[in-house]
Amino acid sequence: MELIEFIIEAKLAGYATGGETTDLTFENGFKGFEFKKAGFHYIDKYFGFNPFAGSESVYDSSGSLIWVMNYYGEVYEVCDEPKLVYETLKLAMRQISLLYPYRGPKSFEHEGLHYRNRQFGTPYTFNGREIISRDGLDVYSLSYHGGSLVQYT
Repeated sequence: MELIEFIIEAKLAGYATGGETTDLTFENGFKGFEFKKAGFHYIDKYFGFNPFAGSESVYDSSGSLIWVMNYYGEVYEVCDEPKLVYETLKLAMRQISLLYPYRGPKSFEHEGLHYRNRQFGTPYTFNGREIISRDGLDVYSLSYHGGSLVQYT
């Protein structure tokens, strides 16, 4: 299994679906998900609800950290339906693909909310921003960045 295929499968098993992962509580109050397959180990740790921040990490079979993504997001005060924003976000994240492997697709609509994801780079070094808006007014945004790591001993 290729690394990016694993990352997509792990993300689909995590927050977006609540799928087959183990909901964990980490040190300092972080929550998260964990997924293991084909010698890879994925951990998504996040803290907070609004705003929230987190990191996703992938380790190889020797336990070396090989890929990471950090993120920070929030629902803005102008939003009167934060639960619908998070519902839209989860639905968008279920559309992760080889073309858009970090968060959600380029664009997605759900119940009057418009999700947009602008990503730059490759799985080896990337950054991006996702925004959810209603009637042209931004109600949520998240920034992310990351890439592959080489561990030296």
